[in-house]
Amino acid sequence: MAQPLRVITFTTDAATVIALQRGSFAAEGLKVELTVTPDSTTQMRGLSAGTWDIASTAFDNVLAWSGREGAEIVTMAQPKDEIILPMIVRPEIRDWNDLRGRRLAADAVDTAYALVLRSILLAHGLDLKRGDYELVAKGAWRQRLESMIRGETFAAIINVPGDVQAVAAGMVRFADQREVLPSYQGTVWAVTRAWGQSHRDELVNFLRIWLKSVRWTNDPANREEAIRLIAEGLGVNPSGATTLLEEVSANGALNLAGIKSVLGLRVQFDLTPPMGPDIERYYDLSYYQAALGR
Repeated sequence: MAQPLRVITFTTDAATVIALQRGSFAAEGLKVELTVTPDSTTQMRGLSAGTWDIASTAFDNVLAWSGREGAEIVTMAQPKDEIILPMIVRPEIRDWNDLRGRRLAADAVDTAYALVLRSILLAHGLDLKRGDYELVAKGAWRQRLESMIRGETFAAIINVPGDVQAVAAGMVRFADQREVLPSYQGTVWAVTRAWGQSHRDELVNFLRIWLKSVRWTNDPANREEAIRLIAEGLGVNPSGATTLLEEVSANGALNLAGIKSVLGLRVQFDLTPPMGPDIERYYDLSYYQAALGR
């Protein structure tokens, strides 16, 4: 019987959903067990401890957690080539100054999209260090949105597909990261270096099957079926499924310029990673290359 491959995600990418829906992993002897994480701390602490084998996470979490609790963490591929990170606000927020003195929601206050939010706000004259606003840790996008609906917080980065739900709940799209971070790298696949080295065959096989699903998902002939499978697999409407479909990477290849921009942002905010500023410590392309057969 196949050993389970334990995968933890925030929002599962379309190619993985489709591979699961079509039975692609099971057909090749991989039993993929998928968990949706409540927050990045749970996800990355669990990955470091071996509770999960593979994570789909923001690259900034790789930087923040590699070496933090003993385990080195590396990335090898990306589910999305381009990411849009909408900044969502409560309806009473009409201009940037309305955010002064407010509590804003983040997953964790010193990682990933919290730094994106800080960067957007800084470009509009609002500085966390100066005390212009407060960041509050609320967890993944669902928890961030719920805190805004309750009136506990007034803005947050709410990524796809949560932005659609946020607008439906009366929240307002205010900005996104592209004005200040045009090449920011979002979601990547990540493993601990030790697990990847000791389970190389399983990881390469997972990536090989996933890349096959990426190609199937990107084929225009499969578009209608892909939307149906995504909607069924994630319980979203066709519009949400279409958005997720359009985010699928062209080929899964890691964007080195994009991950460097994430590292640069972390250094800018005096949050240099525990393993230091050498970007090559945080990725290993050999698994992706093996999955491609080269």
